[in-house]
Amino acid sequence: MKKLISIFIAAGIISACSSSAPPYSQQQFSTENYQENVVNAIEYADNFVDFDQNKLPKASLEADDLATLLKADMAFNQGNYSIAAEGYYLLAKKYNDPRIIYKAIISYEHSSNSQQSLDRLGELINQMVKVAPDSNVAHLFGIRIALEQNNFDLAKSDLAKVIKTDPTKTRSILLFLSTIISNDVNSESDDSLAKFAKYVANKYSSYPEADLFALVAYSITEQEPELLTTITKINQEYPSWEVPIFWSAGILAKENNFPLLLKMMQHEIATLPKPSSTLVNLYVATLIRTGNLEDANQYIESAQKLTPSNGNLLVDSAIINFKLARTNRAIDALQTALSNNYTLDGTVNLALGSLYDSESQSESAISNYRAAASANPILEPAANVGMLRSYIRQGNYSAANGFIDTMSKAGKLNAHDSAILKLSIYTELGNYNEAYKIAAKDIKRYSNDKTFVYYYASLSAMTNRNEQAVTWYNKYIKLNPSDPVGYNDLGFLLADKTTNYVKAYSLAEKAYKMSPNDPAILDTIGWASFKLGEYARAESYLSRAYKATQDRDTALHLRQVYLAEGKKDLADKVVVISPEVQQMQLQKSLTEQSMLILMYYQFGLDFTK
Repeated sequence: MKKLISIFIAAGIISACSSSAPPYSQQQFSTENYQENVVNAIEYADNFVDFDQNKLPKASLEADDLATLLKADMAFNQGNYSIAAEGYYLLAKKYNDPRIIYKAIISYEHSSNSQQSLDRLGELINQMVKVAPDSNVAHLFGIRIALEQNNFDLAKSDLAKVIKTDPTKTRSILLFLSTIISNDVNSESDDSLAKFAKYVANKYSSYPEADLFALVAYSITEQEPELLTTITKINQEYPSWEVPIFWSAGILAKENNFPLLLKMMQHEIATLPKPSSTLVNLYVATLIRTGNLEDANQYIESAQKLTPSNGNLLVDSAIINFKLARTNRAIDALQTALSNNYTLDGTVNLALGSLYDSESQSESAISNYRAAASANPILEPAANVGMLRSYIRQGNYSAANGFIDTMSKAGKLNAHDSAILKLSIYTELGNYNEAYKIAAKDIKRYSNDKTFVYYYASLSAMTNRNEQAVTWYNKYIKLNPSDPVGYNDLGFLLADKTTNYVKAYSLAEKAYKMSPNDPAILDTIGWASFKLGEYARAESYLSRAYKATQDRDTALHLRQVYLAEGKKDLADKVVVISPEVQQMQLQKSLTEQSMLILMYYQFGLDFTK
């Protein structure tokens, strides 16, 4: 699904299909064969470039601009279209050479769909029509302009002129025209586009791509009856041709028109007796995006009765069961998928690892995390975090330290950076005692290192070694006097663990002047104010901090202030998250991210939200 949408929608490429008259071989419309035609025929529109034969002069570039052109050409040839587009655009505006304008247009069609890119694409197309109005390229791209101007006759005329140049390439022209209108045609031209779609479908009805163009146009203009009628016609004539469905789905998903997409997919699934796995995935993904989880589950269960060991359906089942909070069923489905060699580049292992992790089955989690990291380097960072969490949950710090040492060695970290890596990991995961042991072991060696001293001071405070923490926070402040964090942390320690509230407020105030919007500093100065009995001032700072983060400690502080002020109603509204719930939320977040990655590989980017 993902691969198809990226090829047929985002990239905007075209196909040099067979030019013979119908009937056509059904085999060429299978997704694999049609996709191969598309990939092998990128830039077919070059056949229409006739600037030289029309004796349009070439620009004489200045030396610096020639270097820009060479860089753009290199990026273009390597497929880095966003980089090429910038260079071509600058040169197109400066020199008005249609060859450069054409390259810029192609680059923007292949690159991002940002508003700036779309605006520049429209600007370049208009420029092309003005610079080389009689060229085939101008007529081809001029169709879009004519439609946006509601000039139906001009659009017909431009298309006829291009096809007349080489009628044997009509299918390729119609396919390329489909890519042109896919790129954000002005919505004010919907009526003209729908009218033109009917004209093309009737005038060029002997060519399959005429129906493809019509389907694309009906998807853009949201013409439900025409869209479904065209799909029915395509299914009847070319039952293995799935590209139109994916193309239409990409457009509807981009416009967030999931209700129409769902109707289209329901129509498609009901029509085809044996839909492909990619179509099944598209249907399931659409049901998920529209909140029809039970419908998706029923459909999958029904399909599995015919093919119970189908890995594709098993992953779909796992995703749905996860979303329905049926973790054990999701695990069973993914395990069965793995046993049938359906791995999706390691994402099944990653998802399994996170699900086992959520169920506190550390050994199974580690095994699957390790398999995911081995199968796919992209998954390695997420898998590594999962493995570390599992080792720590087991209390197996020896294995955890060994794992971090292996990571350090692979990253060629020196002893200092390796120690800092361990401190950051253990601190982030809330294992303060283990982190403190590491810091205490090496503090003499790094007693003048700012980062190490800060960790040692912080971990001393986190493990209730308060006097020691004060000493090392003071040292950190001397080493790094421009960092507000040192003043803030020492101020909080004094406010929270001692009675030296005046000093605590003074330090917090200094940090506040350096960084007045930092929620941690707002919390400290608010807490110090509370300890000094300045409740109104404390409420002012703490309410700002709580609004920014909903942090547990800040919530406790604000609640205490409200109670001291006699504002019990407000105190009751402050949500205080327990440490156990925080850990559950963190684990849920990690699991959801892993499942999101699985969904991306299974369904495609537009359907994972």
